[in-house]
Amino acid sequence: MDEYLQRGLKKGVPPLFITLRSLYSDPEKVRIIEELLLGYEMSLKLNETFKETDEDKETPTTLLWTYFFIAQHFDQIGQAKKALEYIQKPIQSTPTLVELYVVQGRIYKNAGDMKLAMNSLDEAQSLDTADRYVNSKCAKYMLRANMIKEAEDMCAKFTREGVSAVDNLKEMQCMWFETECAAAYRRLGRWGSALKKCHEIDRHFTEIIEDQFDFHTYCMRKMTLRAYVKLLRLEDVLRSHPFFYEAAKIAIEIYIHLHDHPLSDSDANQQVDTENLTPSELKKLKNKQRKAQKKAAIEKQKEKDKAKQDVKTKNKEEEVDGPKEEELDADKLARVENPLEQAVHFLSPLQDFAKDRIEVHVLAYNVYSRQGKLLLMLRSIKQGCVADRNDPKFHECLVRFLKTVQETASLDKTVDLVLKKEMQSIYGDKSPQTLNAEFLTKNMTSLAHQLSGARIMYYLDSWCQSIAVSIATNLDLEGVTRILCEEILESLQRGDFGKCDKVVLDEYQVNCHKQFVNSPAFYSITTSNNVDMATLNHSGDS
Repeated sequence: MDEYLQRGLKKGVPPLFITLRSLYSDPEKVRIIEELLLGYEMSLKLNETFKETDEDKETPTTLLWTYFFIAQHFDQIGQAKKALEYIQKPIQSTPTLVELYVVQGRIYKNAGDMKLAMNSLDEAQSLDTADRYVNSKCAKYMLRANMIKEAEDMCAKFTREGVSAVDNLKEMQCMWFETECAAAYRRLGRWGSALKKCHEIDRHFTEIIEDQFDFHTYCMRKMTLRAYVKLLRLEDVLRSHPFFYEAAKIAIEIYIHLHDHPLSDSDANQQVDTENLTPSELKKLKNKQRKAQKKAAIEKQKEKDKAKQDVKTKNKEEEVDGPKEEELDADKLARVENPLEQAVHFLSPLQDFAKDRIEVHVLAYNVYSRQGKLLLMLRSIKQGCVADRNDPKFHECLVRFLKTVQETASLDKTVDLVLKKEMQSIYGDKSPQTLNAEFLTKNMTSLAHQLSGARIMYYLDSWCQSIAVSIATNLDLEGVTRILCEEILESLQRGDFGKCDKVVLDEYQVNCHKQFVNSPAFYSITTSNNVDMATLNHSGDS
């Protein structure tokens, strides 16, 4: 290891850390790597050699690449503060090296601050505008920061001229961009636009299958049977691809949200309170609404003209190309009459091709429980037990299903018979309370499991709120990550534990901020000034 690291740092190999990342699953190997690196740093600063006994002096760039590796090392083990300190050192000495800003952006991303991560990648992109990888990475970070228009403009630098970047990326079936767009739209609450991207990805997979029809006859004619068999096997599992899984997951979660919170209700709650506006603000609002109405009228007239033109050419196009697919409309997708039926459209392929993912069975249960289909809920529970019975989210489904069946008064005889037979093998004679208590005891050291157990504890007995909240907010456990802590905070704010005391929320937010300083989710009023100063300092350094 010592020799390998020295050789890579001497040559200045940027992906040196990536070649060793697989070793970070072993704590002992991580300790050895850290000791070697910190030893290199100390010796290079004092003697310009890797070790005190070495005679040959190293070049100044060796120390630069050592800092570069150490920054990635601390980022990998979750010490963002140290990682940022180390990556800042080579940036100050060599501010034109693109790789430094890419790593700095990754550190900020892992720390939870997508704004600063995007700024770092934007700086890297400006240093090398011809690098398509850095351009795509910058666009991806922009989407993670919910800057969709800026991401489109960034991608337009490498798309075909004369065509909008979005249309060109759609034509090229650039699904990473569409997936990130869907996630960004969901975070912004633009459900229709997010669903439109998900449906576009679904159509891409349909097109991939249809595009192979000519290949069937070609393979038989040319007798390329090996390639033909590979093609058939690919089509059998095509929708198990990660791109389809991510798009389907987003679509299902949005449709569940739309079922629980229909847009017609939320729109009424989001109307502007004109009574509290000043005369000047009210005037501006009316002018804005008037302009919006005029723009909508113009667009509506354009749509009518376009529809008339389409009617004239429809028959000719159908004769040549066949019938075209219906144009996706974001507003219609968001206001669909049966959101759960649309969710099943995305769910069915996942149940067929992604059975090994426990998340699929959790999604299936959440859909079928809202439809009230007990047997389909039972199927999701059975398949989930096979995939991973001890999964935290699945445990919540497991207990909720048991309680639902116990509380259902009248059941069809056949359904009742099937449920009793199958549930006996899954639950035995345990009550929901016993099942949850055993789960909490079995997973006493895991924060993710304790969170799910605490949720169920409150679900079964609201009088246990204080106990459940104390369990969920205990940060002295294993598996404490920024993403999980953000989920806990969101769960407390959403009301999964009832109405929580503001003192409890503020205390938890402060405790999380101490561990994850760079995450905006844990910024409080007391830290906002410090955050603004950090942002200004970063901008000045760049």
